[in-house]
Amino acid sequence: MFPLVEFCETNLAEGSQVVMDALESLEDVDVMMYSCLSECTLCAQKPFCFFEGERLAAETPAQLLHLVKDKLVEWHEEYL
Repeated sequence: MFPLVEFCETNLAEGSQVVMDALESLEDVDVMMYSCLSECTLCAQKPFCFFEGERLAAETPAQLLHLVKDKLVEWHEEYL
């Protein structure tokens, strides 16, 4: 069982595509993309995703990737 990170297809143009691509190259995370995650206001403003149901957002894709990687470390410490 791996943690789930969910992305909104519409938000990929806001920079989350870079984050999704980086995470898909990892073996210890499941990545899903949906056509809409019902976060339209946020979606139009900045890159975001859901990590195990928790919304993560940042000003830049690099910051979002850092947040997700921090959450991955926390998840692994708690569940493995």
